[in-house]
Amino acid sequence: MSNRIQELDVLRVLAMFFVITYHFGCEYAAAGLPFINLFCTTSNYDFGNIAVTIFIALSGGLLYKRYGVIGCEERYPTQPGITIDVPKNTNKFEQIKTFYVKRAKAIYPPFWILSLYIPLSMIRHLLADGNPFFMGSPFKLSLTVIGFDGYVKLFGISTYAFCGDWFVGAIVMLYLLYPLLAKCYRKAPIVTLVTLAILYVSQFLFPIKYDELFSALPITLIFKFCMGFALIENLDRLRNRRVAIAAGAIFLAITIVTIPGSRHMDYAGMIAAFALFAVVFYIAPRLLRHKAVKLPIQKLAALSYCVFLVQHVGIVWAQAAFIKIFAKMHWSFTQWNVLALFACTLVIIVLVAWILKLVSDKLVQKR
Repeated sequence: MSNRIQELDVLRVLAMFFVITYHFGCEYAAAGLPFINLFCTTSNYDFGNIAVTIFIALSGGLLYKRYGVIGCEERYPTQPGITIDVPKNTNKFEQIKTFYVKRAKAIYPPFWILSLYIPLSMIRHLLADGNPFFMGSPFKLSLTVIGFDGYVKLFGISTYAFCGDWFVGAIVMLYLLYPLLAKCYRKAPIVTLVTLAILYVSQFLFPIKYDELFSALPITLIFKFCMGFALIENLDRLRNRRVAIAAGAIFLAITIVTIPGSRHMDYAGMIAAFALFAVVFYIAPRLLRHKAVKLPIQKLAALSYCVFLVQHVGIVWAQAAFIKIFAKMHWSFTQWNVLALFACTLVIIVLVAWILKLVSDKLVQKR
């Protein structure tokens, strides 16, 4: 986009960092290894929730900024930040088709490349066990093709997905619903958000055993996605110093003060995420004045989706390699050398994500 909002790149990179710190902490804690609980969990929320909330809101907001209401030729003169990247001379069907084709090209090539481990695993199981369908019926492979394998795995359905990277299915679902959601929001923004908020809150009536799934439930994702529409329309207000100070106070309060109750509280993570969104958006222009910050942010922001794809697999495989190396060298794990391993893992993830994006872009350009 010609009118790219660079402050949002800072938020995208921050979300990338938080999802890595969260999964790194979870995997090392599960393995019984020492680690410093830095940007991993708090008593009220975890930073994985913040990462997903920011990423979903950014996805929704940037789509709304770029496409507006698909099939509508109104240019929103009262909202100069909203531009539609669809030719006016195309009909509604062609506009929707163009939108879905562009989204598919952005999502699926890197995802399919990363999923090549599945046919390789099937070949290995065919040679070793005589059965390539080691995770169940061949039908389940279709879930991988459309990107829903990790998402449905959250709900107890066994699939061929590794590490259950569920957000791909979530993003696909939200993109499919985007034309309808954008139209509803454009016609009645307050009614749309209030209705989604009521549906979101009503999910607290679900039994406590479903709490771990709360952040991935469709209504939760749709609500955060549509909140991105509102954020993108009100970015000028987020440049207000008072708003940033108030948001910072809210973020610190939710982070430091324990909220009573034993339930997994997605709403605390969501409020913290939107408060942090406002703070970072206000601070971002000061950071981007420096070339040493601006250039890495631009490069890393372009890798955000691929980083989300590879980060969990990268953490698990790197951890397995580190454990073997430490055992062979008779080294002990400490908080400080695990922190060094985190830095190494971070570099590995970014490097693999860069290679994945490079290969994916070349394949897309050839078509």
